[in-house]
Amino acid sequence: MRVQVLTQLVTRAPLFQMDQNMSAPWYVPALLGLGAFVITFLRSETALALIIFATALDRYRFDFAGAGLRIEHFVVIGVALAWGIKTRPTFQQLHFSRADLLLAAYLGLALGSSLFFAPLLGESLKFFGLMVFGVVLYWLVRAIAGTPREFRRGVWTMVVVGIGASLFGIAAWLVYPLGLNLGVQIYSLENFVTYSPYGTLFDSNTLGMYAMAATLLQVTLLLDAQFARWRVWLGIGIVISLLAVALSLTRTAWIGLIVGLCLVLLFSPRRRWALAIVGAAVVLIIAALVVNSALAGGQSALAEFSVARVLTSRSIFFRLDAYARAWNDFLTHPLIGNGVNVFAQKYTSPAGARDWISNFFLMTLHDTGIIGLALVLGWLGWLAYETGRALKSARGAARTMLLALSIAYVALFVSYQAVTVFWLGFNWVYLGLIGAGTRLQEEG
Repeated sequence: MRVQVLTQLVTRAPLFQMDQNMSAPWYVPALLGLGAFVITFLRSETALALIIFATALDRYRFDFAGAGLRIEHFVVIGVALAWGIKTRPTFQQLHFSRADLLLAAYLGLALGSSLFFAPLLGESLKFFGLMVFGVVLYWLVRAIAGTPREFRRGVWTMVVVGIGASLFGIAAWLVYPLGLNLGVQIYSLENFVTYSPYGTLFDSNTLGMYAMAATLLQVTLLLDAQFARWRVWLGIGIVISLLAVALSLTRTAWIGLIVGLCLVLLFSPRRRWALAIVGAAVVLIIAALVVNSALAGGQSALAEFSVARVLTSRSIFFRLDAYARAWNDFLTHPLIGNGVNVFAQKYTSPAGARDWISNFFLMTLHDTGIIGLALVLGWLGWLAYETGRALKSARGAARTMLLALSIAYVALFVSYQAVTVFWLGFNWVYLGLIGAGTRLQEEG
């Protein structure tokens, strides 16, 4: 009886719900950009924190000039203008390198393939604008974090914002049965319904990956003796972010977490602590599955329902079907692809929305072909090589922070093979911080 009551609370319509698309006059998002400009101009040290905070709010979108723009777009523009005016960086401070030519070439190829093949050029150009924004954000973060103090500030801000986003997601999960939807995603299986939070992030998958990366950042710092004074706070933060990962029910985030923790085990001298954290992660994930199954009406068959939630998913078959269509389309233009966002213009998902390709490699092949994939992987490989070389020669707390960022990003990239959010802002913040940390280590 108690389970049935909980199930009814979960499945009924919420009394209050926050929408993702925010209908607001044009001056509201403009005020966000203006506020970011004023704060950054008055205190330039807040630039990186504002960017990181804004990229953790990618759930909220404004319909602006026919495009769905997020808070991060307006905030980053304001920050970039104010930081540029206040600091007047030189070309050398921006750290442009030969590797950046690969990124520029990739953007040029993406634009060219879209011009040639996109059935709705305007829609492709909108997505191309998001791609340009991501690359510019990477350059901006790398430049702002180009000093040891700013780099450290950036890493700690990623930790704090990661914990904050996780806390909000957990709160959304807790209050949803009370009729308040602060960011919860409903998932219907054949014989029961579960719900998972996404809080301030785009969806529950994004929250799971975001919290997973924040967990790995904290674990890597916790296991280093140089951060002993922060171990209690880091331990609390790890529990919070792990809870968000578990409640998100995001299988790809769980896989990424396992990969990341294996890397932590490989590089950490405190393997017993690392193994304890691995055990805690497994326990939390199992507990989240059991609780969600109970709320969904699992009753006496909780184990069976929990396993079914992991192994049975129509989304798996939907993705495989999308992959088959994407591969066949790729074969029509294998060298330069079909143009960005073209797959969404041609197909709709079973839910009636625009379809998408969730695998990073296949999406890149479909959109920009073999040449495009070679360019973007060449750039990522170059960055990985420079980062690995910097880690070999580096010492001190900055090295541990760079290692933490690298482990977190490897785990994210593994997750992108099932749910790619490569062109969301926070992905490029991670890459920018890694680029800045690598540059600082090379400069000694």
